[in-house]
Amino acid sequence: MGSSFNPLQPGFWPRLGALLLMAPLDLLVALGLCLGEILYLPFSLFRRKLPASGPPDRRLATLIVLNWDGRHLLEEFLPSVVEAVRRDGRDHEIMVVDNGSRDDSVAFLKARYPQVKVVEMGTNRRFTGGNNAGVRAATGEVVVLLNNDMEVDPHFLRPLLDGFGDEKVFAVTSQVFFQDKSRRREETGATRSRWLRGFPEPYHDEIPPGQAGACLPVFWAGGGSSAFDRRKFLALGGLDTLYDPFYLEDLDLSYQAWKRGWKSLLAVDSLVVHKHRGTNRGKFGDNFVDNTIRKNQYLFVWKSITDARWILQHFLFLPLTQARFMAQTNVRFELRAFFKALLQFPEALCKRFRHRPWYRRSDASIFADTSGGERQR
Repeated sequence: MGSSFNPLQPGFWPRLGALLLMAPLDLLVALGLCLGEILYLPFSLFRRKLPASGPPDRRLATLIVLNWDGRHLLEEFLPSVVEAVRRDGRDHEIMVVDNGSRDDSVAFLKARYPQVKVVEMGTNRRFTGGNNAGVRAATGEVVVLLNNDMEVDPHFLRPLLDGFGDEKVFAVTSQVFFQDKSRRREETGATRSRWLRGFPEPYHDEIPPGQAGACLPVFWAGGGSSAFDRRKFLALGGLDTLYDPFYLEDLDLSYQAWKRGWKSLLAVDSLVVHKHRGTNRGKFGDNFVDNTIRKNQYLFVWKSITDARWILQHFLFLPLTQARFMAQTNVRFELRAFFKALLQFPEALCKRFRHRPWYRRSDASIFADTSGGERQR
């Protein structure tokens, strides 16, 4: 951090100029949140009652594969999904939601897999809209969302479904591997997040040894390798289009569930292999993807973090956080992400207060329960 404030450091003066430009806008967001909290205070006395529901029926699940111009991926990976359903021995539904593909994905599915239900979107409704449409069309009380570049273990399904024995479980996620076992696992399924100087830092942790058969609390269930209680998913409103075109929408969904007192778990015995074909990075480029992730990090805080002390930390440390980001990337990158988030601030603020009446848990308790024992700062 110190090098960010060294006048002799290359790029120091552009960073300082950008921080001075962002400072009044940081203050504007802080005032907007504070004013919203004050106006919401009388309504905070009236909590909405959470819908009563027991555990979902695990005898019939719907496995949803989202596809966009991925005929070659379906040909390679859909057989593993079909085989997993066959191995489980129950009449689960398999569905492919086609997000307006321009290749022959739909024709391929109808010719090769007549038993697979195809939901044609006509246009690309992105990760949020496509998956939300699939969940609405599903017949199972448990829905399993899968990326089209995900190869599932033949026995991955039963541990996911077994995780829903507790009525408070919202989602159960799988362990994620690379096909090349020698590569470092950037995804594991053991998702965590630190709260560091007023900003969240999500990451994947290592799986603790000796956990075979266990279900462990995690910060979020990945949207391409997890099972969800359909009723709870719909009660939350599904994946939030605030985060379009992609990334952090699955993290936000699980976090909203945690705020209501529902849990996300990792089923250690459920295994999938992510081939990382990079659909988004291939079509949009690394810079756009990374910039969207940064934009969505701001929106996540402004929508979902409600502990007063943490909100204060966020704004007190925000200039330092932005300086650190600029030192890691560049001024133009960070300004673009911040201004894109700023344009969506009113929407984030509206959704912030729309969800509040159902909240039952503090941010600090959620981070603590999903940190794997790591103390939050």
